[in-house]
Amino acid sequence: MNDITHPDIEQYLYELLPPRDPLLVRLEQEAHERDIPIVGPLVGGLLALLVRLTRTKKVLEIGTAIGYSTIWLARGCAPTGRVVTIEYNKKIAQEARKNISEAGLGRRVRVLLGDGMDIVPTLRTKFDFLFLDAEKHQYRALLDLALPKLKRGALIVTDNVLWSGRVAQSDLDETTQAIREFNKYIHKHPALETVIVPVRDGLALSRKR
Repeated sequence: MNDITHPDIEQYLYELLPPRDPLLVRLEQEAHERDIPIVGPLVGGLLALLVRLTRTKKVLEIGTAIGYSTIWLARGCAPTGRVVTIEYNKKIAQEARKNISEAGLGRRVRVLLGDGMDIVPTLRTKFDFLFLDAEKHQYRALLDLALPKLKRGALIVTDNVLWSGRVAQSDLDETTQAIREFNKYIHKHPALETVIVPVRDGLALSRKR
């Protein structure tokens, strides 16, 4: 996935970042070597800041991968905060649990194995924050399932909504078209206030009214 920011600007922003701890650096290197999509430190830092600003205590994440964004989210929460994260790949979920445990967050993060479409309806907790980073063609359906699980005023952050800039092109593949339709949907949804931030691959920030 190519970032949409000019490379010189991207490099400048990375140079401004404070040092990450060895665990995050290792996960960034592994993700690069194995071609595993992660949000990276720019978005990771933004997620942690948003969680702090909203004083979030309960986070729902759909799309754990190796637990990189999960760690940022959990570290941003209050000391009593909790993260529930969903991953459909068993092997990757096991890796995520190991990484989260290494970060000292094992008691504050619950990794659920399975498809978000099946798991979200079973959740009984009301969440303050949703991070959506799963299969792109499922974004709208997952959001519809998750909205009743979110408190009023909850913040929803959706990743990859600019899709390497392809959403602005005329020749659209199926995934790009799904993302475009999702972007229209969240901007017109009566229960949401939405802005798109062109950082990395595009983040949609939506507040539940």
